[in-house]
Amino acid sequence: MASRENPSFDFDDLKQEVVDRLIYQPIGLLAAVVKTLPNAAEEGRRVVQGPLQTAKFVGDMAAGVMKARYGSQINDLEERVSDVRRTVEGAADLVFRTAQSRVGGFGTSAPQPEPESPETNVHEAEGSETVGGIVGYESMTAAEVISKLEGLTLVQLGEVEAFELEHRRRRTVLGRVSKLREDRQ
Repeated sequence: MASRENPSFDFDDLKQEVVDRLIYQPIGLLAAVVKTLPNAAEEGRRVVQGPLQTAKFVGDMAAGVMKARYGSQINDLEERVSDVRRTVEGAADLVFRTAQSRVGGFGTSAPQPEPESPETNVHEAEGSETVGGIVGYESMTAAEVISKLEGLTLVQLGEVEAFELEHRRRRTVLGRVSKLREDRQ
């Protein structure tokens, strides 16, 4: 039978290995980090900058192709979305004002009755001449209407907007009404 020999175990090698891994390697790693830290940002920028420039170039090219191919359709869609947004806002305002007048102060801290003046009501009958307090509205050009919008209240602007959305849908008038309402809110 062959005799079994116990391998010799060198405790000095083990101690040196433990000291290397637990003391010298962390210290060496820390020294390397401290040495390279000032240049780390520049190195990171160098590594990332090329791919970022490539991605930006490809994105710009794709956007250019899409705009060239579908630009008019995108613009038309944006106008339609804007029209829908104004319609919804006008309808919501009309519903809110109706509820407010019927419930008596709904949504306000104190009831405030609306002035009952024929000039402030939207007249929906054909041939009516006063809209949002503007006498002769239906026979006016867009430029004439726009010149009268500045002095109107928010309620009157809402009436003009509702009338335009229901009848003539003049973009210049609707755009100016929308801008004035945004500026006052």
